[in-house]
Amino acid sequence: MKYARIACALLLLATTLLSGCWDQKSIQDLSYLSAFGVDFINDEYVLYAQSVDLSSVAKQETGSQPDSPPAAISIGRGKTLMSAFDNLQKNSQVPLFLGFVSSLVFHERILQKGIITTHDILNRYGLIRYTKWVFATREPVDKILGNHALTGFSPLTSLLHQPKDVYQQRSFIEPTQFYRFISNFWDPSNTVLLPNVTIYTHSWKENNHYTSRLSIDGVHALHRGNWKGYFPSRDLMGLRWMNKDTEFAGLIIRENNTPKATIRIKHVGLQIVPLTTGPIPRYKLKVHLLGFVRELMSPVSPAHIQKNSEEQVREQIRDTFLKGLKKGTDLYGLEKELFKKDYRAWRAYEKEHRTAPTADSIASIHIQVHLSDSGKMKMNSSKYPDPLGPE
Repeated sequence: MKYARIACALLLLATTLLSGCWDQKSIQDLSYLSAFGVDFINDEYVLYAQSVDLSSVAKQETGSQPDSPPAAISIGRGKTLMSAFDNLQKNSQVPLFLGFVSSLVFHERILQKGIITTHDILNRYGLIRYTKWVFATREPVDKILGNHALTGFSPLTSLLHQPKDVYQQRSFIEPTQFYRFISNFWDPSNTVLLPNVTIYTHSWKENNHYTSRLSIDGVHALHRGNWKGYFPSRDLMGLRWMNKDTEFAGLIIRENNTPKATIRIKHVGLQIVPLTTGPIPRYKLKVHLLGFVRELMSPVSPAHIQKNSEEQVREQIRDTFLKGLKKGTDLYGLEKELFKKDYRAWRAYEKEHRTAPTADSIASIHIQVHLSDSGKMKMNSSKYPDPLGPE
């Protein structure tokens, strides 16, 4: 009995040495940040943080709310980005948690100043992940971070946090994640294209009232840390055909300027061959497209569809390249192909400052379009059949 009492006493004494979760915080006692925005105004960094209500993210068994929950925007200013973050935290009523940040938005002003100074805080802090999506904007950042989701949906169900799903349905300007952005940014041969996100106020209606929606309407080009300009969507029509990740892009087939059909491209095969025998590097472009007929307004032959689409793709590729050339920008990243495939030649051209694109950089463009099918309908379905039938 004596030994049993001693054992119990030792056991009770041992429990005092066990560690416990004394600093544990309940999930409702934290503010979860979902997006950051960075601007530079009046010689100060301006940091914006978006936070959402967790109850708007989780599934509600009792039914969803009819209205979209608001997204809270906090703002901090400072001479450095860290001091701006400290200023942002100063007025926080609850601790901030950064582990769920899934989007980062740079304003055009910070791109023009240079974003290298922002990399330290965005990379050094362990909870900020490399998988977040990266955008640029010309709009006020706090308006971009506001709630533009559909009624009844969480603010996280938006282009800002889930852009890949939208891109798969309409492949035009590809969204980029932070790890790819960082990798391309520090590559001296590469041109980084940041999607520009803007606000459309006259596109969607709910209860006969226009509601705001986010949209990607162009790109900002960065080369060796320097901002090379903004390019609207109308100047980027050829960008789709120079991207292997294009999954769903369309073309209108015309005859005498009259629309005859539309096709959708579902696969892009791209080959860029550098030529290093001349005074400047030149490139052969070989583009293989796989598509299908999506719409047929009047009878048109598959041969005409193929020929017309190849002509359009070739023209759009060259036009987009020349639009970038006006600002001294390699929108297709041709220099990167030379860097990867013939590093010695790239070094030789770089020593003589001859790697920049010129009007003669593209030696040839070979386009091949293959039509896989015409969907669930035949190619002659646009013509009403003869009611009498054949003789």
